[in-house]
Amino acid sequence: MRADMPVRSGRDRELHAEPPEPAPGRESAPPDRPADGRTDAGGHVRSALELIGLVAAPTTLLAAFAFFFGWTFTNARTSYFGIDPSTLRFSTQDYLLRSTDALFVPVGAALVLALFAVAMHSLVSRALGDVRLHPALRWAAGIAVIAGAALFAVGVSAVFDPLPFSPHYLFPSASLGIGIALLAYGLHVRGRLDALRASRPTEDAGGGPSRPSPAAALVALLVVLSGFWTASEYAEELALGRAKTLAATIDSRPSVTVFAPQRLHINAPGVVERRLRGADSAYRYSGLRLLVRSGGKYFLLPKDWLHATGAAIVLRDTRELRFEFEAGR
Repeated sequence: MRADMPVRSGRDRELHAEPPEPAPGRESAPPDRPADGRTDAGGHVRSALELIGLVAAPTTLLAAFAFFFGWTFTNARTSYFGIDPSTLRFSTQDYLLRSTDALFVPVGAALVLALFAVAMHSLVSRALGDVRLHPALRWAAGIAVIAGAALFAVGVSAVFDPLPFSPHYLFPSASLGIGIALLAYGLHVRGRLDALRASRPTEDAGGGPSRPSPAAALVALLVVLSGFWTASEYAEELALGRAKTLAATIDSRPSVTVFAPQRLHINAPGVVERRLRGADSAYRYSGLRLLVRSGGKYFLLPKDWLHATGAAIVLRDTRELRFEFEAGR
């Protein structure tokens, strides 16, 4: 032994000893798992995304929404002018293209509500880890249960009978989904608080995020159904508003002049029939406005059309008829 090397005592050897290697067959705990066994906010977000994926595929759900809302929007708009949507013979692509207005606001509102729900759930998860906040959290959960039960009852009642009061037109449909969501989440938070008080591990307090329960899946389906109903009501109301605006500004639609070899007997306010001399055209009809062309037909409105007494005029696009269009005023 060299004279300049320090001699370590037994105590020093224990302090500088290397950590023992784990025994064979025994795995160490993952470093990203909290020591107290509680899952982080990311785990809850992943659970929520898994739940949404179990309810329906987002792409398929969005396509179904787009088709249905396009049909709802077209149906309400054309019915205002006395036209059955089946006579338009729109294709699936036509309905999808006409669903943009009806889907933009509902999808945006759903995304904002989803972000708000994720943020609130993150706050609640942090509050569950602080014993000092448990009384306030229990009080808030109780308020959520009471409010959710009341809103859910109103939504169920509105399905069968009109409400005795006059709320916003979206309130009955939206209250069903908001109510069941508040009721279910309030009960969930109270259950977590009761489990923490009894020092029992909760379902999602284990090593990882828990799988969605059947009850949670049913709640999610009710929320989706409520959102579907609410967006449908919005699409119908939006279409009626657009139809009324179009009727009030009918002069802005393209002007149509029809030339026919035979008399068409178009008797409508504002439509002028004139008999022409010549071999090409025998009758000329003016004072018409174009509503839409679909299925080989022109759907026209008289320039003096009124919702109470007006009628739509449908003409086939054939070789016998000639149409001339001019830009509206």
